[in-house]
Amino acid sequence: MKTLIAPSLISTIVLTQSFAGEPVTPLPATEADALTGSAAIGTSPLRFGRRNSDSELPGYSFAGIKYNHTFAADFDSLPGDVSSDEFSATFPILPLDFDQFRLFALGRYSATRYNTSDSNLLTLDTLHRFRLPVIFLHDISDKWIWGAMLMPGFSGNQSSSDDLTIAAALGFGYAFSDEFLLFAGGYYSYGFHDHFAVPGIGFIWRPDPLWEVSVLGPMGAVNYRIHENWTLSLFGEYKSPTWHVGADSLGPDRDIEMSALQLGLKAEYHLGGIFWASLAGGYSVFRNMEIEDNDNHTLLDEDLDPAPFVEAGLKLRF
Repeated sequence: MKTLIAPSLISTIVLTQSFAGEPVTPLPATEADALTGSAAIGTSPLRFGRRNSDSELPGYSFAGIKYNHTFAADFDSLPGDVSSDEFSATFPILPLDFDQFRLFALGRYSATRYNTSDSNLLTLDTLHRFRLPVIFLHDISDKWIWGAMLMPGFSGNQSSSDDLTIAAALGFGYAFSDEFLLFAGGYYSYGFHDHFAVPGIGFIWRPDPLWEVSVLGPMGAVNYRIHENWTLSLFGEYKSPTWHVGADSLGPDRDIEMSALQLGLKAEYHLGGIFWASLAGGYSVFRNMEIEDNDNHTLLDEDLDPAPFVEAGLKLRF
């Protein structure tokens, strides 16, 4: 079973970009000074790679809420179908900015519920996930950045040591120009009785102030600002959340992994100030459900049919 691959953020730099969102338009000096301040507490501008950028895409998102509904689709061989509902929230915790050095943490919580028409090993309980990535970044120069991340987490339907996870990452980024940034690094996690490690690379390319193309594992996107208050994105994201579920009437103690590739179109609208509303829709494909016991023995490995999904959210972009 794959461990914590959602998000399997293959470097801390990629992780930061994935949490943050699209590149930001550079702040005027007075606003930037107000954000950093002598107290060094506030939302980090994360200036790497865009100190001289003329990007007109909206700023970084460090907080927000989101609701996702995936419509019912059949199992491949099991009877019945399954749908899901998920609520998630992200919030910053005491960002610190010391010019070239940045230290911040993000709280990320989600509650997921699966609805099946026929009983199987997939629990009907609400499944909770909480992750606390603590991220350190160092702007070495206008060209180079490196960073590290430590991320404890909880994922399950009850409080037990089997629900706890830990992940770490180390990464580097290099700006070949104001338009092209390359990232590379490695990611490691332990949880659900499994070790997992993977190297990887990613990039951001800005061919025009209104456009951006990015591949930041496990997601990719093409973003376009069609109007001062509107942004459109074509995106793809691979997800494979895993939860530990205690023994119940449906089965023994077990780890449940639900993996899928989501492909969709997202529109964001600027409500005013730092507030942006988003609405997305698309299809979830290459879906699989894998369930293992505490000894890593496979209890069930089942494909699911593709299914449409919709998603709505509110973001605070700084």
